[in-house]
Amino acid sequence: MILNITAAIASGFGIIAVYRHGLQGVHGRSYLFLTLGIISWFVADLTLAYYYFVLGIEEQILVSATDVLWFIGYLFLAAHLLTVLRFIHNRIKLMTIILTSIVSLLFITYIALNLFPSSRFLAKGDFTAFVVTLSYPILDMLLFVPSMIILISLQKDDVQSIPWILSSLSLLVNAVADERYVNDFVNGHLHNLLFLDIFYVTDFILMAAALFWYYRFHISPQRGKMKITG
Repeated sequence: MILNITAAIASGFGIIAVYRHGLQGVHGRSYLFLTLGIISWFVADLTLAYYYFVLGIEEQILVSATDVLWFIGYLFLAAHLLTVLRFIHNRIKLMTIILTSIVSLLFITYIALNLFPSSRFLAKGDFTAFVVTLSYPILDMLLFVPSMIILISLQKDDVQSIPWILSSLSLLVNAVADERYVNDFVNGHLHNLLFLDIFYVTDFILMAAALFWYYRFHISPQRGKMKITG
């Protein structure tokens, strides 16, 4: 329930910020995508809550409608990050791209070689569940690369960059949580899953903080427009 509450707060801040600012400018487009991504993940979490509290189905369900909603969320979040990268491309150093890409490749290789061959999915021959579950850490790493590039490139920037930094940091927290979550889930360590919800709550709190900062310091309540260009 706490996870859904924080997701609802983040979604609310996103809707307010996008409504007050509109879709013009880089901030308008990037935070529209971020808000749509948050809402998609929020609806997915609400669906899980419905499964649990109404239908009595726990997270042992392997593939469901929630996976589709999470995947849609990844698409919107990727669009958010790509929009930011296009705006700051002249500040990005080649070495930053190379190092983050190498880290991501090593992480994906680790997932594929060490976590899944011994998992219960392969033992049961459930190839669909295997592919869907493997997709999450890979998608997280595809978000990890631009998130790290943004964090490194904007670490010494002014107040204008803080919401982008917070939103990128939130995606890094989500990536770390997903890696641990998938490892525990596929190997049947279900008692650890509740603890990992703390990370997902933190993820939504950081997103909410990014959107609140964006609204508070980038949008004029009197005019409904941004105080600074971007």
